[in-house]
Amino acid sequence: MRKTIAMIIIAMLTLALTGTVAEGSFFDRLEGVEWSFSSGAGGWSTDMRILPDGSFSGEYHDSEMGEIGDEYPNGTVYACSFIGHMSMIEQVNENTWKISVDALKADEGQEKETIDDGIRFVYDDPYGISAGDEMLLYQPGTPVSGFTEDMKLWAHLLGEDATPELKYWFLFSEKNESGFVGFPADTGKSPVNP
Repeated sequence: MRKTIAMIIIAMLTLALTGTVAEGSFFDRLEGVEWSFSSGAGGWSTDMRILPDGSFSGEYHDSEMGEIGDEYPNGTVYACSFIGHMSMIEQVNENTWKISVDALKADEGQEKETIDDGIRFVYDDPYGISAGDEMLLYQPGTPVSGFTEDMKLWAHLLGEDATPELKYWFLFSEKNESGFVGFPADTGKSPVNP
């Protein structure tokens, strides 16, 4: 009996260490991570949260304070909120997984355009993520020596922020030329203010 229990425990540990775990438990590791795609400068970002079942929700905004009119002298904000679902396709190596964006849609009920407090709000599509995309997910500790300049830019690893390994999770889309940095929600850190 002890031998059987020991074999089951070894099998479970082997599965967990090789990454061949059930999809639901794969996304468990991302619980409490806040994802943000932004340049670190300027008034735009796409932010999202991924739940353990692979569903996600987020917001996109781009502030154009110089884009004014008589009814909106305080500028224009392009924005939307969205929901979707992801799944893991495969583990690429010990630090990287290929993720599929299976579904993405804007939350229903968003007005196409409205003016509030002198600001024009215009509905726009989310930026940096799209349905049907296959993205690469890199875990903290991944060496960045093989990253392209675009990947380093979106991971905030250029200049004084350069490090030989990722400090945080990173979700990269070659199709959308975008990268979401995943910070633990309780650290108070963000791509703009790491």
